[in-house]
Amino acid sequence: MNPIRNTIAFLALLAALPGTIAYGEDYQLDDQHTSIVFAANHFSISDTYGMFGKYAGKFTLDIANPQTATFQFVIDAASLDTKSAKRDEHLQGPDFFDVKQFPTISFVSTSVTAGKDAKSFNVTGNLTLHGVTKEIVIPMTNTGAGKDPYGNERIGLAARFSLKRSEFGMGAMVPQVGDNVGILMSIEGIKQ
Repeated sequence: MNPIRNTIAFLALLAALPGTIAYGEDYQLDDQHTSIVFAANHFSISDTYGMFGKYAGKFTLDIANPQTATFQFVIDAASLDTKSAKRDEHLQGPDFFDVKQFPTISFVSTSVTAGKDAKSFNVTGNLTLHGVTKEIVIPMTNTGAGKDPYGNERIGLAARFSLKRSEFGMGAMVPQVGDNVGILMSIEGIKQ
């Protein structure tokens, strides 16, 4: 697939996601300073890690009043990388992500609630993965904010949660490959 065409398709999909009224600052995801990592257990021996390399997103956030926030993210499923070309090809195939049929993973928030402290909040929304849409809750933490050397205002967010891949129609090789998949996200947004 053409990477430029993929990027254009991402942006078009992101623009087409439903909009909601939100109050706060608008941020565009900085894909150069964002990481989405996943981990699955291998034969009950160790965890194998991978990450996605291409995504787009935007969010609106008033950190003092996170309940008004909205989040929208799109991930290129074929951009997964586990540092093994053979494993990546298997994961991209019909047993797992089936990227030809389901090229993107998307998340659109539906509500946000306060967390356990002033820096945390819980984002509820619809995750569409492998053609299945399910409501999930992502606990997020504000990791910092400030200006970069070029005068852009930035904010950092982190999240750690898990998914049962079988709930999204990805049950191949369970239990040899763990059903619970850990997700670690480090997000940096640039104020628009």
